[in-house]
Amino acid sequence: MRASRQNVDLGIPAPKEVYNYRVYVLALISSIGAVMFGYDLGFIGTALELESFKEDFGLVHASASEKSAFAANVVSLLQAGCILGSLAAGPLSDRYGRLITLFATAVFFNVGSAIQTGARGSEALMLVGRGIGGIGVGAASMIVPLYVAEAAPPHIRGRLVGLYEVGVSMGTMIGFWINYGLANNLPPTSTQWMVSFAVQLIPGGLLMIGIFFIPESPRWLAREKGREACLQVLQRLRNLPDDHPYLLEEAHSIFQQLEHEEAIVEGNGFKSIVREIAKAGNRRRLGIGALMFIFMQMAGSNAINYYSPAIFRSIGLTGTNTGLFATGIYGVVRFVAIMISMLLVVDRFGRTKTLMAGSAVMAFSMWFIGAYIKIAAPPASGSTQITAGGYAAVVMIYVYAIGWCFSWAGIPWIYAAEIFPLRIRSPCISLCVAIHWIMNFVIARSVPYMITNIGYGTYFLFAAFMTIAIPWVFFSVPETKNVSLEDIDALFGMPPVDHLYYDGNDAKADEEKGGITHVEQYARSTP
Repeated sequence: MRASRQNVDLGIPAPKEVYNYRVYVLALISSIGAVMFGYDLGFIGTALELESFKEDFGLVHASASEKSAFAANVVSLLQAGCILGSLAAGPLSDRYGRLITLFATAVFFNVGSAIQTGARGSEALMLVGRGIGGIGVGAASMIVPLYVAEAAPPHIRGRLVGLYEVGVSMGTMIGFWINYGLANNLPPTSTQWMVSFAVQLIPGGLLMIGIFFIPESPRWLAREKGREACLQVLQRLRNLPDDHPYLLEEAHSIFQQLEHEEAIVEGNGFKSIVREIAKAGNRRRLGIGALMFIFMQMAGSNAINYYSPAIFRSIGLTGTNTGLFATGIYGVVRFVAIMISMLLVVDRFGRTKTLMAGSAVMAFSMWFIGAYIKIAAPPASGSTQITAGGYAAVVMIYVYAIGWCFSWAGIPWIYAAEIFPLRIRSPCISLCVAIHWIMNFVIARSVPYMITNIGYGTYFLFAAFMTIAIPWVFFSVPETKNVSLEDIDALFGMPPVDHLYYDGNDAKADEEKGGITHVEQYARSTP
């Protein structure tokens, strides 16, 4: 049987109290960190198109190559900071906790945003602000999915972690529209572009405040603070009494997993973590996680996010307002689609099916757009007339957005947050997210030149990657829907922990032995 067809779960069905407002509040507050990321994705490409921004930064009379270089620097410096932030967040979150690390991400983001807002035509200050803000964005992109996955019940883990991508899409949509509104309602002065940069401070400030209303990860507490601290948070998040069988079993499986990891790991420190990652099943997990983020970036969505006006010009839509409006509609389509996908689809149909279906839709759309540009050769500037084929190409960008939102937009974040064992979860997620940002950096640097120099080939490249992704997911990616974090090992060929059914009457044995010993009882109770 393919690994993706297997299903492992806790022995006791989850009572309805488990799906309470507390876990949703936790996911919503922490996902404000995603709004920071999303807003930057959406607003920066259109901010660079504002006449006021061009005037202040000396771009009005710059050559095409100078404009492309400036845009690539401004966009990609954030990615450089993100790479550093995502790598630093792993060890920091293991040592100091998920919440302290998340608070630090908001601090970096706000400092960077303030510097960008006050740059006043200084390219150097703008680039410094982008780099510092990127550290916050990168760290948030690593810690938020991990934190939510560690706190979420298995059956709605995809939905809750998926709120991260909902936050990204919300921020992106706001970012897409804000510069259209500013261009139409404010005179082209410095205030116009400064407002769009200053709005970054809103999600950053809200995240700093919201952190004081959510608890630490129960799994981090289990490892660092012990059983009592873990149980207190689990009881609060699951809305169950401290002696409820479901609560006791979940806590029990967490501590069994910790004991199992301690038993098979040799030593402590960096070298032991490397040895643990190097084990066959863990190498496979890391390889799948890394490839998933590579495919995510090579799907081409962030090319549209960062350089949407240029993309729309390449298929025949000209004029600044026309491009900004088309980009805004794209943001709305993305937000609606991601809401449906993450809240209603991902936990019902699973990870692998939605990845394959979305890849097929996206590949078809990109092949169509590339073919249209190759055959029709729409003008990059001048006439505002657009052909029927051009309208079809615009529609295909929106169709592409729907496919993206139902697949690669959110699932890589969910998947990376749930497949790694606790001991190496932070370093492995850090590596995966760093690869995501490295590829994001490559895209940010390359797309302006790709659109200028190879035109339709840009879309064919993204289409080819999505076509290849379909068989790769089918043959290589196990399904993780409804699987508890402590039972993921079984999907990747690692020796699983003997998670034995906890009937609520074995507290004394549990305290004495640190583990449940009723193997036969568990086997009979598990479907």
